[in-house]
Amino acid sequence: MRAFLAIPVVAPALDALLLLRQQLLADLDGVRWAPIDSPHITLHFLGALTEEQAALALRELRPVIAAGAPITLRLAGLGSFPSEARPRVLWCGVDGEIDALRSVVERSASVLESAGVTVDHRDQRPHCTLGRPRQPWPRQSIERWRGWVARAPRTPAFRADVAILYESVSGGEGVRHLARARLPLRGRGGDVQ
Repeated sequence: MRAFLAIPVVAPALDALLLLRQQLLADLDGVRWAPIDSPHITLHFLGALTEEQAALALRELRPVIAAGAPITLRLAGLGSFPSEARPRVLWCGVDGEIDALRSVVERSASVLESAGVTVDHRDQRPHCTLGRPRQPWPRQSIERWRGWVARAPRTPAFRADVAILYESVSGGEGVRHLARARLPLRGRGGDVQ
């Protein structure tokens, strides 16, 4: 299975994100939009895992994720990777309790590696992927996107109290993200190494 670990975007931020997505969909041409049913903030992309690897990773992750307390986050601002001039991924930024989010990322990376799962350690800005422009992306869409970036939309804050191991499944209707396991953030156990 192709898997990733993420924090789902939930109400009340979810409603604002879905409205923003509708507006962007109406305004921007040439974008392959991320699945609407599972907006999330990726903690780790895990790639292809066997069932055994996934089970081992979950066994190691459960106590580490449970040790983290729920986090208050919001989606704030828009941007693109690798750059505004050459957008390949369109995203909403994240603000709020970012240090707590980074702590979850760091602690989970450590146990994933001990479980034999490769972890990418590049410092990447926390974000929620909106879509990927088809290449070449029309100049008009790039200019409209820049207008949206300048508006810096924000959602209400939401309580992130669970991480989810998702399976990414490709099919005739595009990519779907299936929740394979829910890992609650409970604030138990203090610092877990």
